[in-house]
Amino acid sequence: MTILPPSSRDPAPAGEAREADCSVTVTGTLDGAAVEWKLPEEVPVAIHFNSVPYAVMMATPADLEDFAIGFALSEGLIAHASHVANVLAFPSGDGFTADVAIPEDNFIRERMVSRSLEGRVGCGLCGIAEMADAIRMPGGKLPHRPLDPAAVARAFEALPRFQPMNAVNRTVHAAAWCASDGRILLAREDVGRHNALDKLIGAMARAGQSPDGGFVLMSSRCSFELVQKCALAGISALATVSAPTALAHRLAREAGLSLAALSKQGVMIFDGEMNGHP
Repeated sequence: MTILPPSSRDPAPAGEAREADCSVTVTGTLDGAAVEWKLPEEVPVAIHFNSVPYAVMMATPADLEDFAIGFALSEGLIAHASHVANVLAFPSGDGFTADVAIPEDNFIRERMVSRSLEGRVGCGLCGIAEMADAIRMPGGKLPHRPLDPAAVARAFEALPRFQPMNAVNRTVHAAAWCASDGRILLAREDVGRHNALDKLIGAMARAGQSPDGGFVLMSSRCSFELVQKCALAGISALATVSAPTALAHRLAREAGLSLAALSKQGVMIFDGEMNGHP
């Protein structure tokens, strides 16, 4: 069996972004006038491995094959996308199920954590039952990939053109894979920043896009879970719209992952030691 082909919802060329197909329209008032607003869907997505339930995440129901594969990679459950035999996403109850088939020899079961409840939007840790499972960084350091402030700024300027869903609802996060010069090559959106990153990681894997030489750009703050997901997926540079938390900064330095963020003065590269408590 083979992995399903990449989604037809790849970002359109600059200036040709399409309206996403998973928004609903509501009516409200603005300054006394009736207006319409499109809202993104937020539904439970059950992730199964070999038809066995593993986690339920609240997510936007788009690019679910990318989501499932990216989740497996960013959780460290597989070492490479080629280790996935098949993935199938289908409606299930009030949401969807994404079932990933992985040969037993390729399943890294020691990376699995015990989850006792669903994962809410914006939370990368919900459902994890043991504190020791919260931080699960890979061993060793990533190849050093310095970030060019001009390239990061160029990517941030282009990002809205790769956000068709956000263009109509101004609600969802985006994660984009960028070449070293700031050109956006792939992008994915979701109401949850962790989900958007998982979708991007899966899309990159399915498109045969190597994590070498580029960087991830995100429309969110930099929490440690994003650093952890990038590190486990072999991505060694991450730029976010706001500064990292102290834990994210510390873990990024330990993993050799380069960080950048927007500031009032421009793009800041985080390459120095922290002062204060470790």
